[in-house]
Amino acid sequence: MSSWLRPPGITLRLLLIAIVPAALMFVAVTATLYKMALDDARREMLQQGRLIASALAHSSRYGLVSGNLPSLRASLQPLLQEESGIVCIAILGESQQTLLQTCSRAADAPDTQSIEAPIQLERLPELESLVDGSEENGAAVPSLPPERGSSSGLRTIGHVRVTMSIQPQLQARMTSMAGATGLVLMAAIASGIVGLVLSRRLGRTLHDILLSLRGIRRGEFDVRFKTIEAGELGELQRTIQQMATSLDEARHGLESQVEQRTRELKDAVDRVRKADAEKRRLIAHSNAMVETDRKRVAVEIHDHLGASLISVRLEASALLARAQAAGDDDGARMARRISDTVQSLYQSTRNIVRSLRPELIDTLGLQGAIEDMVRHLDDLQSGCRFAFRCPSDIPAIPSDTSIAVYRVIQEACTNIAKHAQATQAIITLDVLNDQQLLRITIKDNGCGFDPRTLSTPGLGLIGMSERAAAVAGQLSVTSRPGLGTTITLGVPLPAQSAASTGP
Repeated sequence: MSSWLRPPGITLRLLLIAIVPAALMFVAVTATLYKMALDDARREMLQQGRLIASALAHSSRYGLVSGNLPSLRASLQPLLQEESGIVCIAILGESQQTLLQTCSRAADAPDTQSIEAPIQLERLPELESLVDGSEENGAAVPSLPPERGSSSGLRTIGHVRVTMSIQPQLQARMTSMAGATGLVLMAAIASGIVGLVLSRRLGRTLHDILLSLRGIRRGEFDVRFKTIEAGELGELQRTIQQMATSLDEARHGLESQVEQRTRELKDAVDRVRKADAEKRRLIAHSNAMVETDRKRVAVEIHDHLGASLISVRLEASALLARAQAAGDDDGARMARRISDTVQSLYQSTRNIVRSLRPELIDTLGLQGAIEDMVRHLDDLQSGCRFAFRCPSDIPAIPSDTSIAVYRVIQEACTNIAKHAQATQAIITLDVLNDQQLLRITIKDNGCGFDPRTLSTPGLGLIGMSERAAAVAGQLSVTSRPGLGTTITLGVPLPAQSAASTGP
């Protein structure tokens, strides 16, 4: 925003409050004095004009009657020179015609005013006959007709018009007004100075109050004023100090509550972490025990049941050979049926052993076991093709980690076969970060789902998450309806993975 458009600050406003009233007072008083001087000058001009007009009307009546206009003009010149306020003197006849006019300047100036006074004579028969005789002699004097409707003994024979100027009286008033204006100006200046001093003091107080409020906004509640003013400002300062003290106490109380709640929350988080760690430890222990039991059962089935089935198959083969040698077709057919049944049982036993404990993990490692599982799934699932990719060499991986990864991939592939309605699934195994992270990606092109609408995860997802957590892994599931599902598992590898159990 431009500096001209910014609202004025407190200091400028206080300066205006101090200066503007004094200036307005000076202008108002000066205007009042000028108007009073103008009115007095006009009133004095009118009084003087009336007095001069009356005097001239009295002194010029006999000159007007006698018709001695040059003498009358000569008597008017000194008066015109002595009185600077007189602009023009005119002697008018009874019918307002101008008989004589003497002017010092133009009589129609804007600062002039005309005053008229009648020239009157007493009614004397001798004067009337004199006037009548003068008319007969051809003298240029005004006639004296009888005054109609007059109840007095005077008759008007003409008028005196005196044009006065207000300038002399106004100049005299201005001279006296200058002193008064000076006093008013000094009073206005003194008032302004007092206002400036008070506004400066008020501005400092308001500035301190504003700084204190800004400090409170920043969280600084230690408010101290150098001086406490009287009146409303002092009450405002004390109120701000009390408010700052209350806010400080409230802040300390809130900080104490926050610290207490933080400690409680930290303790709760620690308990949750301990419980989670204990849960993971129990899950890992449980998984280890399950895998141990599975391994024991698989070994028992493989070593005992598998061996027994092989022995039975050998006996059936021997019976088949003897029956064929003896020409016993029924015996041969029964021996062949026993041999086929034993072979089917033996294959089922191999499948059970593979599901309980993939023996290839112990012989070929994780990569070989996954390849065998994917090949087996691809043979069993006619509607979905499974593919396995391993773009980099996989180092030796600990047995517990291999089993957990294998089970996660197994569960994911089972879910794809059951629910995804996919036609293709790709399992990718790779090592990142300089052989510090094992990343497994299972991606399908199935129907997918919206994870936000999945209020309760299935047991398969829960089992995969728990197995990943047991080996400190991170499992993420990304899916969108109609765009398939991607499951990513990241498992950290120990620094010396080659020294771990592996092929």
